[in-house]
Amino acid sequence: MALHKKVDVPDEPDVDINPIYVQEAGHEVPMHAMPREGMLPGTALQVVRDELILDGNPRLNLATFVTTWMEPQAEALIAGCLGKNMIDKDEYPQTAELESRCVNILADLWHAPTGSDATGCSTTGSSEACMLGGMALLWRWLERGGTGRPNLVMGANVQVCWEKFCRGEVLPLLAGRAAQGSTGAGPAPPDRARGRCPVR
Repeated sequence: MALHKKVDVPDEPDVDINPIYVQEAGHEVPMHAMPREGMLPGTALQVVRDELILDGNPRLNLATFVTTWMEPQAEALIAGCLGKNMIDKDEYPQTAELESRCVNILADLWHAPTGSDATGCSTTGSSEACMLGGMALLWRWLERGGTGRPNLVMGANVQVCWEKFCRGEVLPLLAGRAAQGSTGAGPAPPDRARGRCPVR
């Protein structure tokens, strides 16, 4: 997640608004502060949309780890759940049930054996999922009596969040990251556990 700092710009310009959306002369929309007066919903929509057209087209983003298109039916389901506080399982029990089914579907996909108590949860993105997976590796290693600093082996093609995880959790990357397409990164010290991060 990117960190943003407060911006203090004296006499900064206001956001430009297309005149056809302005109901009152001299309507101002400051860039880094709340406006003194409210604005019409249509005006607020137009202001934000005009800025967002400067973004790239997600369909043309070949560097992303996920697909950038989905069926309109899936988008309709997402829009219908925007008002839900997903962490409140008591208020939204059927959503919790669907989440549990998704965990079972993925466990079956990864050939989890019967009775293995495969565990999972929903996340807001792949980076969060990676962080949770890394923490699961770390805590499993500690429960087995691990000491010192474990290793995490990964290829050159993994998501950048894995390196951030290693810095945040003080886990050393195995010296010399594995080259693209290789399966390892050299021998690990015998007293260190090794976690592996596959990309399939």
